[in-house]
Amino acid sequence: MGRFFRYTWFTVLVLLFALAVLFSSWYYTFHRLTFESLIAELTFEPLGEQVYRASLTTGDRCTVRTFDLYGDQWRIDSQFVKWKPLGTLIGLDPLYRLERIEGRYRLVEEQNRRAKVSYALEDAGAVDLVRFTELLGPFNFLFDASYGSSTYSTMDPEYVYKVYETNSGIITRVEKRAPPARQEASVLSIEIDKGCGARPSFWRALALWVNAKLSARPA
Repeated sequence: MGRFFRYTWFTVLVLLFALAVLFSSWYYTFHRLTFESLIAELTFEPLGEQVYRASLTTGDRCTVRTFDLYGDQWRIDSQFVKWKPLGTLIGLDPLYRLERIEGRYRLVEEQNRRAKVSYALEDAGAVDLVRFTELLGPFNFLFDASYGSSTYSTMDPEYVYKVYETNSGIITRVEKRAPPARQEASVLSIEIDKGCGARPSFWRALALWVNAKLSARPA
C-alpha cells in the first residue's frame, strides 16, 4: 500500500510539473507574440497654415531631430523584418529600420497639388540583412519576410505620438502632451517622463561595433 501511495504522489508531482511547464510555455508564447517596443516619439509645433515643425527622437531618445512638414498628418515608413514562429519563440525580436518621414494631407486633391516634402531617416548598415537571408536559401530557417510598414496620424501640438514596434509592423499610440517646465516659488519644476543615455543592450552594442568596423574605410 505504501508503494502504491508513493507511485501515486510521484505521478501527481510529474503531472503538476508538466502542467507548470505547459502554462509557462503558453505564457511566454503569449508574451512573445504580443511584443511591443517604443522606437520613436514625435511632437509638433505649428509654423503656419498646414505647416508644422516635427521633433523626432529615436533610439535612446536623447537626440532630437527636427523636420518641417506640410499637411495635416505625418507618416513614418520603415523596412520591417519578421521572423518565423520559431525565431519569435526563442526570443528574436522583429527588426526594423526607419526609412522616411513626411507630411500628408487628409484630402487627396490637396495631396496632389499642395507643397510636400520627405526626409530620409535611414542609417545604412554595413550588412544588408535581407539580402543575406535571401542568399541562405533553404538554409534559412528563421527569417520569414521583409516588407514595408508605415504608420500615420494627425499633427496636433497638444499630443505626443509614440511609435511602437510590434511583431508584425509599427503602430502609433497617442498621449496627451506633458505641460512645459514651470516656475513655482523660485523653484523650477520639470516633468521627466523618459530615460536618456541608458547603456545599449549587449546585442545592440555588438551590432554597432561590427557595423562601425565593417563600414570603416582606409585613409
